[in-house]
Amino acid sequence: MTPLGHISASIVTGHSFKKLCMPALIVGGVLPDIDFIFILAGFFNQVHRVITHNLTFIFLASLIAMFIVGKEKSATVGMSMVISGALHLFIDSVMDNNPSNGIGVSLFWPFSDVFFSPFNILTPATNPYGWNDPLQMLKSILPNLLYEIPFYLYATFCILRQRACRQAE
Repeated sequence: MTPLGHISASIVTGHSFKKLCMPALIVGGVLPDIDFIFILAGFFNQVHRVITHNLTFIFLASLIAMFIVGKEKSATVGMSMVISGALHLFIDSVMDNNPSNGIGVSLFWPFSDVFFSPFNILTPATNPYGWNDPLQMLKSILPNLLYEIPFYLYATFCILRQRACRQAE
């Protein structure tokens, strides 16, 4: 799933569970893809869905966020980041269409390098490009990204409904 898809999933989660912190949900939902800053580096394919796509990274990032926001909001922010980070890992483990670095996520890294994917609902794209040629790779898997459209639409609906409720008050 693209970072925009993960943001949409986080927004939907936030509208489903009102006690969670929406900004923390969004940050936690997209944070595992922070490794995209290295997309043009030659080593990107070896680290994507490994170093940042695991439970250790999610818990450490959540702890850091909890210290940053202070005692008053720390539990809500921490829980929100853990939930959306875990959602990111789950989505990437079951909706993977780019096998260039393995199917799924390295859930228990650094303790295990095994990629976790309980089932995969997408057919892995068969293309020779991978992350070494990201533009060509994205062009070849573009049809498989259509599954993100419902997330975009429902997240947009949630945002518009929330704005309408605020204006009505």
